[in-house]
Amino acid sequence: MCGVVGIHGASQAALKAVTSLFAQQHRGQNGAGIVSAQDGIHTLHRGLGMVKEIFNPTALDSLGGQSAIGHVRYPTQGPVTLANTQPHLVEGEGHPPVALAGNGDLVNYHSLRLRLEKKGLQFSGQNDGELLARFLAMELGEGKTLPEAVRQLMEEIKGAYSVVALVGDNLIAFRDPWGIRPLSMAPLPKGGYVVSSESVGVDIHVTDEIHEVSPGSLVVFGKGNPQQFDLEPDAPKHHCIFELIYFARPDGDQFGEGVYAFRKGLGASLAAKDDALETDVVIAVPDSSNVIALGYAEARNLPFGFGLMRNHYVGRTFIAPDQSIRDEKVKEKFNPVPGFFEGKKVVLVDDSIVRGSTMRKLVSMIRRAGAKEIHIRIGSPPVAHPCFYGIDTPTKEELVINQISQDDLSRHLGADSLTYLSLRDLMKIPKNEEAFCTACFSGEYPLGIKERVIPVSTRGDASP
Repeated sequence: MCGVVGIHGASQAALKAVTSLFAQQHRGQNGAGIVSAQDGIHTLHRGLGMVKEIFNPTALDSLGGQSAIGHVRYPTQGPVTLANTQPHLVEGEGHPPVALAGNGDLVNYHSLRLRLEKKGLQFSGQNDGELLARFLAMELGEGKTLPEAVRQLMEEIKGAYSVVALVGDNLIAFRDPWGIRPLSMAPLPKGGYVVSSESVGVDIHVTDEIHEVSPGSLVVFGKGNPQQFDLEPDAPKHHCIFELIYFARPDGDQFGEGVYAFRKGLGASLAAKDDALETDVVIAVPDSSNVIALGYAEARNLPFGFGLMRNHYVGRTFIAPDQSIRDEKVKEKFNPVPGFFEGKKVVLVDDSIVRGSTMRKLVSMIRRAGAKEIHIRIGSPPVAHPCFYGIDTPTKEELVINQISQDDLSRHLGADSLTYLSLRDLMKIPKNEEAFCTACFSGEYPLGIKERVIPVSTRGDASP
């Protein structure tokens, strides 16, 4: 899971790209980059860390032109290094310069990379975005048109990819045929266009004509109006349900679903099974669970409070690259409000339990703050299977539900009770349940992909 942005035909394109990346900082906090295009010349600036740390005025002054693409990185393929930070820029004879930023994960990355290396292509890192960039440049170098090159890419590459790229001065955007990861686009108020992983990266430019880039399609932004090519339009859709549960900002719209309303629906569905539970207050694990907890509290007509305060200068614990960093961030990130929990029966709502380490520390923290009872309610089913499409859950063994039975997990976490939302109840919430991937809950993988072997030599600190 990463965030991408593309700007075309607009003044100060790189600055607009930074604005969209900042709106999507929650999608990746390990690195960021921008490539701008002016008169066929591409300029790259990227670095490790947060958007506002990387793009100072000097950096922005070097990124001229009316087209730009950008990326914020959450590593799922390759370690946290500059070489693996997107966008990737491929320059060479026989094709225009190609700069590319992608969000997703490629399940046949390693076999395809070996094949491309045998053809003489050289790689500087271990990132799937680089493979997409080099594959596209190779196809263009063989004389294919843009639609032909992207069609070939869609035929040979399997997995999740929502992509923006600069080919010469043109901006292009395309999405895998299954629509696993989101991608939105809109015209800019003063001319030009914006493409963004999330609608919040478009909203920030004060535009209201937002629609999604269709799965399996290519959109080319050049001179005149954008051109859309429907290359693989008939594949079944498999949107990531976890985007709506956790990753997306609640003020966004993903896959035709309002995220805020969806999350309130999760909470209300949890509450429907909890009529007999006596409690004093409902709290969330902030911030991704706030709306779920609000939905639960409203459905049961219970007080909703903020008993845990979050330090917003600490990043998201789920997407930290290793367990020791996640554990340290829990202590840095959350603190109980003095006196809030004393003698109270508490419903503690979270969006998911993945590894279990964060929840166990939070329960202990709330106990020490004086809570009489703690009842955990989770707005999703148990995460029991790894994701191969852009989320860092690499093995079944890493997931706590596969280490401890659900009956014993409440005691392990230190809670008085624990309830998950069932998969059946979850899938009653979206408008079209058939359009979503639930593999992390059900083990039913789209594309027929059930496992992926990753050579040890190419695994990074957060590879899936």
